[in-house]
Amino acid sequence: MEEALALLEALGERPKASSPARLLRVRVDGHDQGKPVKVHVNLPLALAELLEKFLPEEAQLTLGRQGVNLKELLAAVGQGVPEGKLVEVEAEDEGKPVRILVEVV
Repeated sequence: MEEALALLEALGERPKASSPARLLRVRVDGHDQGKPVKVHVNLPLALAELLEKFLPEEAQLTLGRQGVNLKELLAAVGQGVPEGKLVEVEAEDEGKPVRILVEVV
C-alpha cells in the first residue's frame, strides 16, 4: 500500500479521501399540548427543506419567538454553510423547558 501511495505521489496524484455525508441534525426536546415531545432528525443537506414537516408546530413557534426564521435558515443551509451549530435555543414555553438544536455535521 505504501509503495502504491509513493508511486501516485511521484505522478502528482493523490487518492482523494472520501468526505463524510453532510447532515442537518435537529434535536427538539419539549412539550406539545402538555405531552413530552422528542424529535431527533438527521437529514442530508440536500433535503433540508423538508425539516418543517418533522418539527412540531410548538417547536416552530418557539424558534420564531426566539427570532429564528426557519425558512431563511433552511435557505442558507441550501446555499452551503460550515459545520457546527446553527441554532441552539433553551427556553420555557408555558412553564415547561424546551430545547432546540440545529447543526450541520
